[in-house]
Amino acid sequence: MRSGRPLLNEKLQAIELAKQPTRLAGKWLYLGGIHPHFGHFLSECIHRIWAWKEYRDQCRGVLFLPNIKEYELGRHLAGYAKEIFGLLGLEESAIRYITELTEVDELIVPEPGSQLGKPALNAYLEFLSTLQLGKRFANQPLPEGFSPKVFVSRKNYRNHRSVAGLDALETGLQQNGYYIFYPEKHSIPAQLKVYLEAEKIIFEEGSAIHLLELLDKVKADVLVINRRENAQLFTNIIRPRTKHYVNYNQFTFLPRLSDKYDNALPVTDMKDLFEFMALHEFISPSMAIAPNWTGHAKKDMLNHLLQHANSSMPELNGKVVEYLQSVNVFLKSVSTLRK
Repeated sequence: MRSGRPLLNEKLQAIELAKQPTRLAGKWLYLGGIHPHFGHFLSECIHRIWAWKEYRDQCRGVLFLPNIKEYELGRHLAGYAKEIFGLLGLEESAIRYITELTEVDELIVPEPGSQLGKPALNAYLEFLSTLQLGKRFANQPLPEGFSPKVFVSRKNYRNHRSVAGLDALETGLQQNGYYIFYPEKHSIPAQLKVYLEAEKIIFEEGSAIHLLELLDKVKADVLVINRRENAQLFTNIIRPRTKHYVNYNQFTFLPRLSDKYDNALPVTDMKDLFEFMALHEFISPSMAIAPNWTGHAKKDMLNHLLQHANSSMPELNGKVVEYLQSVNVFLKSVSTLRK
């Protein structure tokens, strides 16, 4: 489902249903689809696994619907997916992939404990507590340089609609005693260990947040710096798991460079962001001084223009002019506010 509408190709469905189905004997547990994207895998593909513990003795195994193109290339299950399934108590040997029209003798379809955009059920959080990941990772070493104040950086994904200039945040936060964490460089256990041991976590909105869906609670205070207008998705993940959660959403969007894609770049005044972090006690008020960030912002805004401006578009010149004018207006407004 997307925006309340089913993602269903009815013509293709009719063609497939006209075929003779393969028969699958016995009782099986249906667990949904396998998404090849890390964030969507965590947010859409794991929340029925709670039922495996209850029904494993009754079923021959579990059924997943893989991404067909990935499956045909031999990429059935990513390494991180195997690891996450293992943490949830599902062994890979129990999985059967359905890639063609199939009729099953008996199929159990459990309720998902959480869904994309909705908060987790209390019973599902109780299931997560039985995993006791804190104890299981008691001997997992923390990354070198770890501090209980953690900034989860998307520095390596700057050209994927990240807030322009946010790289500059890292220097200021390091001066405030923060450990700058690049989760993609660490194993799943190492990432979970960092989140379990942290006292304060600042995320730039992104897929890394979804790993918290493996935890029933987080002791850290959590701040999310939004880069899209709707913060409810991550609010529903974090709020049930922590006592103190806030999100920063004081940003504007530069004009889109294409009518086909939602590629509007978010921008914000870093001084305002630092004041917000101080107000909510993520940094000391005496250190709420924004770094020199406009150079970083200009670089990101230029790279965004170069990446998304399609020279074949007939309206390109007008869109580029509008974009650059908005950049100029934003930088002038920031300069005026400082004065």
